Amino acid sequence: MSEPEDTTAPTYLRLLRNSITPRGYVVLGALTILVGWLIAGVVILGFQQAIRKDPEGTISWFGLLATNLSLIVLIPLSMLIARALNRQTPGLLSSVVGRLRWRPLAWFAVAAVALELVMLAVIQYGGVELATGERHGGGAAPDAVAVIAVTLLTSTFQAAGEEYFFRGYLLQAVGALVRSSVVAILVTPLLFTVAHGIWPWQSPALFLDRFAFGLVAGLLLVRTGGLEASIAAHAANNVVTFVFAALTNSVGASLQVKDAPWSLVTVDVVKFVAFGAVALWLARRIKLDNECKLPLATVPSTGQKLV
Repeated sequence: MSEPEDTTAPTYLRLLRNSITPRGYVVLGALTILVGWLIAGVVILGFQQAIRKDPEGTISWFGLLATNLSLIVLIPLSMLIARALNRQTPGLLSSVVGRLRWRPLAWFAVAAVALELVMLAVIQYGGVELATGERHGGGAAPDAVAVIAVTLLTSTFQAAGEEYFFRGYLLQAVGALVRSSVVAILVTPLLFTVAHGIWPWQSPALFLDRFAFGLVAGLLLVRTGGLEASIAAHAANNVVTFVFAALTNSVGASLQVKDAPWSLVTVDVVKFVAFGAVALWLARRIKLDNECKLPLATVPSTGQKLV
């Protein structure tokens, strides 16, 4: 799965590699995004804590909103650094055609939501233990309506924020440094999973669950040429998870989850694989481009675009 250095039609992996910026700049770019993200997170979450501090182990609608906003900032940060530091042609973090492709995104979203609902039915009627260690009863959270509203309005953008950095900038950064596509596709889900915590913050089962998602998402990026499929899958997972959590008063447990039963992880991984298969079928039907025919870089002073 390796591409030659001089490929004239690069895949999504190679879109941060160009002839006018040193390859090492991708490392500097990733670190800059991380620092910016940490600063923004401290400001947003500090502001939230100053206004309304949630009791230990719980997350209110306001806390969920602040958490989502702290991750949404990854979208402009990733785009800004790719453009300003790496001189990448605008839009190439989104896809090989230089923009987010809305029609494919809609189809992927329909498939992802459908699979999430099927999984939820399997969990509910199959008696699969939840990641929170609870079963399926319990009343709604006191602020369930507000939590659901925040989820519907912001969780899609929160998921997109993680995708633009972990599956967008980082995948392209590793792809700019190494020849092997296999290495890039394996390294980025590992970084994504570790970013959510290592043992004992997350159990081996939960680690595998997140790694499996990252692996499927990375493969889909290369095959479909853009972030649409991974954004759809990530957003559908988060929206369904937190709507369900609001209705079962388990928002805090869902957001701060450290463990997951193997039965739930098995169902989850099957869902990821099923979505990957459906997404690849849709990509073929829609005839999505997975190779870039645009210039990879722009010189700001002249506007001249370079491959």
